[in-house]
Amino acid sequence: MPISRSSRYILAEVFTPFMGGFLFFMFVFLMFQLVRLADFFINHGVGLWLLTKLTVYISAAFLPVVLPVSFLVAILVGFGRLSADSEVVAFKASGLSLLKMYLPVGFLSLAVAAAIFYLTNYFIPWGNYQFKRTLVRIGSTKAVANLREGTFTEGFFDLLVYVDKVDAEHNALKGVFIYDERDHRNPNTILARDGQMIPVRTESELSTAMILKLNEGAIHRSSLNRDAYEKMDFAEYRTLLRVEEASSADLTYPKTLSSPNLVKKIEEYRADPAKGLEYEVEYWKRLALSLTPLVFGVLGVGLGIVKNRSVKSYAVFVAFGVVVLYWGLQVVGQTFAEKGWLTPFLALQLSNLAAVPFAILSFKKSSW
Repeated sequence: MPISRSSRYILAEVFTPFMGGFLFFMFVFLMFQLVRLADFFINHGVGLWLLTKLTVYISAAFLPVVLPVSFLVAILVGFGRLSADSEVVAFKASGLSLLKMYLPVGFLSLAVAAAIFYLTNYFIPWGNYQFKRTLVRIGSTKAVANLREGTFTEGFFDLLVYVDKVDAEHNALKGVFIYDERDHRNPNTILARDGQMIPVRTESELSTAMILKLNEGAIHRSSLNRDAYEKMDFAEYRTLLRVEEASSADLTYPKTLSSPNLVKKIEEYRADPAKGLEYEVEYWKRLALSLTPLVFGVLGVGLGIVKNRSVKSYAVFVAFGVVVLYWGLQVVGQTFAEKGWLTPFLALQLSNLAAVPFAILSFKKSSW
């Protein structure tokens, strides 16, 4: 069935600001991640290709929010302009009802909803998993960058480390103090004039290993078993520091699971609902997000059609208020689900259930 000229015209009025709003909001969200991405590039030496992939993984997580908001703003801008220029009146005078004017918006609503459904159920979980997996890979590729001059650093390969000077470019250290308590019965204290971190290739990309080379120092060891104290001077001392490969369980949580895998987890914990609750909440949250464009499509048309020019800006401000209330209700619904006050399905649909009557009412009021 061919698309009418009026439908193509309305679709063009909405689609152009939709793409502009999408790019704008994505840019705004990515600006908040700029420091994090810069840290990967500067401190960890991440290449441009890997940095691009990290940006894609991070951007994917924003899409379920950016797409509906951009869509709502686009409808307001498109129908606001049509209404302010009296084109809506011209459409109605030619026999085109508001419902028929909504049809191209409804078609776009379905397309955006389908995109969000696919993204939230498959692509975004995959992106979240890949992002966490990549973080494990690069977490210690520039391990010396995690050390701060003149500061005690805890958790550095399970060591307590103090360094006077750090040369991140050459992985070099000066004035090194290390307290090694990995063997609680025989803790070691190591002092060295200088040292160097030498990366070591591992069999798995999810594990990290470094050789710590120290020069001109001493090892102080106390043995609680023998109630003894030992000191050993050295000209050069090397030790292997290693973080074992993270298991798939360490990288697997609700946000990294596709919906079919979420369903499997829900069934697995059917006998213990408390353990399966977080998986149910994530599952129904994705469905609620997928339905958002359908609600915003009706709401946008209702708020976008105004009878005079001065109401246009007011409608936009009201729409932003609705967006804030909408996401606020979603957060409240998620809290209710997590506390067990409502079933996950009902709790995660609170925002949609609250918005539907308002959307229908605004749509009917615009049918003048």
